[in-house]
Amino acid sequence: MDTKKLMLAPLLRITITIAAALNLLIGLFFLLGPELGFVLWPSPLPREIMRFIGSIVFANGIGAGMIARRPTWENSRVLIAVALVYGTLIFLSLIVDLLAAGAPSIFWIYLVINTLFLFPAAYFFWKYERAS
Repeated sequence: MDTKKLMLAPLLRITITIAAALNLLIGLFFLLGPELGFVLWPSPLPREIMRFIGSIVFANGIGAGMIARRPTWENSRVLIAVALVYGTLIFLSLIVDLLAAGAPSIFWIYLVINTLFLFPAAYFFWKYERAS
């Protein structure tokens, strides 16, 4: 099947659009946090790390926004693969940190949110890769 013409399912398109908006917003909060006094992390972060995190998250928001505008599998393949790898690594490292290293309990919330995006990313990657 021609992956250029393989359109994303409506639910995936909506999810990517929501993810784009959230990533843009959270990225801006991290980028502007030092000036505006936003605290988005349970422990203090140096301003350079806040900007680093903000830049990465904002860039992902731009990528997701581009997919929302042209929702084909070809346009989304790389970003969904990145989300799948990122989500898997976060899941594994947070489990270790929460169970063995005494990470703050608030990270259980992040683990749940991460997992809510991880399983659909894995499903859609598998589904669309098989169809292409």
